[in-house]
Amino acid sequence: MIVGIKVGSSLLTNGKDKINKEFILELCRQAVILLRYKLNVFIVSSGAIASEPDNRLSKNLRAGIGQPKLLNLYQKYFDVYGIKAAQMLLTDEDLIKGRAELSKRIMLEAFSNRIVPVINGNDVVDDEETKALDYCADNDRLFELVCLLVKADIAIIGFDQKGIIDDEGNIVRVVKNENFARALYFAKGGNRVGHGQEGMRTKITVLNKLAQNNIKAILAPAKEKEFIIKAVKTVIKTATNNELSFGTIFLP
Repeated sequence: MIVGIKVGSSLLTNGKDKINKEFILELCRQAVILLRYKLNVFIVSSGAIASEPDNRLSKNLRAGIGQPKLLNLYQKYFDVYGIKAAQMLLTDEDLIKGRAELSKRIMLEAFSNRIVPVINGNDVVDDEETKALDYCADNDRLFELVCLLVKADIAIIGFDQKGIIDDEGNIVRVVKNENFARALYFAKGGNRVGHGQEGMRTKITVLNKLAQNNIKAILAPAKEKEFIIKAVKTVIKTATNNELSFGTIFLP
């Protein structure tokens, strides 16, 4: 079973221009728990630009400086448990063109050796001239492509709220095709570092598409304790339990 986890800059920085090391440590700890249960795990992680806060530099250069800092944190915390992390910086060509099979083969090799791929779009070459990252400049869409590529079983997008919130303040627990448009309508708010309204709409759209491809998908409240473990348990129990109380589940 393959579990994909995506976390954005708003979580990795707590909405500030500084990486939250404690969050990454906790993310790694929970990933290791999944490995111990013989699950394969990959992480799509933003945060490269935020890892280098010098605003005098271009975002491209900041990404180039910040990415090794970010990966070093993942490797440092996985080392505590004797686990290796493999950095993968991907572009469109690595996922939807000729090199897709190579990317898939590398990831499957990592899984077979209990290594966790830590994936990001290659933000260093993300600019308007090259158009190299039409999809991957947005890590939610990057996450979608990777999940489809390796045929993930579970897709978790971490989020800084309890789930999708309706106009009355209630959490929308389940999204299906029949209420997908309604869920999109409730995409509001945002964070100056992470998602805005369109970012939220992208998350909902990505998770819905993954669900239509028979991937168990969930928008998980990442500020809650054990959010990854709870998310996995929630989607596994969905088939037999109609009283959902964690995040927002997406169903075909």
